[in-house]
Amino acid sequence: MVIDVVIVVAYFAMMIVCGIVAMRRLKSTVDYLVADRNLPFWVFFPCLSAVILGGGSTFGSASQSYQFGLSGAWITFMFGLGVVFIGLFLAGRIAKLDVFTLSELLQRRYGHGSGYVSAIVSTIYTVLIAVVQIIALGTILKELLGWSLNAGILAGGMVTVIYTMIGGMIAITITDFLQFVLMTIGVILLLIFGIDAAGGVHAVTQAVPPEFLTLTNISGQRLLGLFLSLFLGIMIGQDIWQRILTARSQNVAKAGSIFAGLYSVGWGAAMGICGILAYILLPDLASPQSALPALVIEVLPAGLSGIVLAALMSALMSTVSATVLASATLVTNDILKPLLHLSEAAEFNISRALTAVAGVVVILLSIYIGDVFVALDTAYSYLSGCLFVPIMAALFWPRAIWQGAIASILVSAIAVTASLAMYGPTSVAPIMLGIGSSAVVMILVSLLLAHSPAARN
Repeated sequence: MVIDVVIVVAYFAMMIVCGIVAMRRLKSTVDYLVADRNLPFWVFFPCLSAVILGGGSTFGSASQSYQFGLSGAWITFMFGLGVVFIGLFLAGRIAKLDVFTLSELLQRRYGHGSGYVSAIVSTIYTVLIAVVQIIALGTILKELLGWSLNAGILAGGMVTVIYTMIGGMIAITITDFLQFVLMTIGVILLLIFGIDAAGGVHAVTQAVPPEFLTLTNISGQRLLGLFLSLFLGIMIGQDIWQRILTARSQNVAKAGSIFAGLYSVGWGAAMGICGILAYILLPDLASPQSALPALVIEVLPAGLSGIVLAALMSALMSTVSATVLASATLVTNDILKPLLHLSEAAEFNISRALTAVAGVVVILLSIYIGDVFVALDTAYSYLSGCLFVPIMAALFWPRAIWQGAIASILVSAIAVTASLAMYGPTSVAPIMLGIGSSAVVMILVSLLLAHSPAARN
């Protein structure tokens, strides 16, 4: 165990060193927020993969698979398939936009403060997605060190926020690349040792109920909810768009997104198998949320388990850094910059300061919430429910007008908030009511007011 702790601490130190190295390369706000929009395919693809595969894709899928078998991996499958869809139909269009955020796109398309409204919703999403990762980080440190969950959250969160704050997107790019390599090696080792510990592939298939080996062991309602929230939501996530905007060209954005999505589908399958292995080898876990780190400690020898735990933390920290930076970008670029007319230097300094503030907020919320799925489901209920329709309309429906966009965001935000309070974050109702009300309001208002003088102003 001591060697595992040493490995994890050394990994944390390496991440901070990467931030310091990146800080010396920063020259502008574009460097800090989108790495000068200059990443080639061999860097862009692994970095986008690392952003996708966070707490929901990793711990969420393993936790669900511990309870339901391979069908628990639908969380990650939806993320991966959504990013493949981005690569096929959206990435080229996104990459050529001279923007930093989704809200900036809406402001340019609709005007009239639509960017401010969407920035608030997007910030809620990015903060909650970061919360998912920090809670999962705390879970790993809890299993490894015997700490409380809150102590693990504090330690893991602080390291990630520090290297993100000082190095920006360049630091995230360096660390994401390293994290992609480490997490790929780590999950392969975990599968090899885990299957061997369970007695081989045949023994695994015989040790679980038959429905654990299907993709239909979750309810159709839950599957619909995952499609509406995760498949649609990942397509409009600020963290994903901000990474796509770092691509060197439209072709890099398209190909890199497709490959990252397919890699994520494979990762989902691996997490499904890990959940099943934990079900076999650790049937009496107090919490399914601990399935993945507990499996690592159970099947891997000391030293190697530290490397694999660091690999799993890589998957989380890459998403934390992306979402914390995305939160700061939304507030700086879409709210403060237009209101205060910030200079380049002021925007750069404020972006860095707000990255630190966002990190503190995320850590405190993680301690308060303490559950991966509450944060994940709430985040995507707001994102998909409130912003999917106006963003798609901005890209593909010329008849959409600003009144329709703002009304659809506000009405759907009320619908999502009310249904979350009534039905809870795990219900499909918030996302269905959000998207449904958003679409109806957008279409009706745009068509009814299409010829009014106000619609053209």
